[in-house]
Amino acid sequence: MLDSRLNRLSLVSTPVLINALEFAEQSLEIHDKIRASNLSGLRDVLFSGDSEIKYRLAGRHAARDKPSLRLEIRGTLELICQRCLGRFAYPLSVNRYFELVADESALPESDLADDEVDYLVIDPAMDVVGLVEEEVLLALPMALRHEDYCTGSANVSHGRKPSPFQVLEGLKVSTKNLEN
Repeated sequence: MLDSRLNRLSLVSTPVLINALEFAEQSLEIHDKIRASNLSGLRDVLFSGDSEIKYRLAGRHAARDKPSLRLEIRGTLELICQRCLGRFAYPLSVNRYFELVADESALPESDLADDEVDYLVIDPAMDVVGLVEEEVLLALPMALRHEDYCTGSANVSHGRKPSPFQVLEGLKVSTKNLEN
């Protein structure tokens, strides 16, 4: 079994299909690992495709007796820093709760008070890997870059790249000196 699991991880993202309603009603659970490179939406931002994402999807009935899914995703992605183009380790931690609804007309009008609940339309052939990929993409920051400083060649000598405003101020001072 271990050999077949390793082979599956090396394949291009194999769909894992479940009947979402039956999965929730029977309180089933699935957990697995996915190579980050198998998620097509991530390929352009990955520094290394060796990263693995672990996920756990559990079905259950919600407090209001509605079928629901809980999705947990963990891992560290090796991304490309948009500032220095170097390796950027991004810790991934997603914990999402979905209530299942029959169709889009069953979605609540506005539920701004409860940011913890999202809704999914019941799908008899829901792609779990596709759901994981969507949630990973939503969890990524808008700007994929190092928080404090970059280690790329442009920043090695000074530790930090100068602010564009500092550069403009320097040009302004240089221009004044030339005029005098």
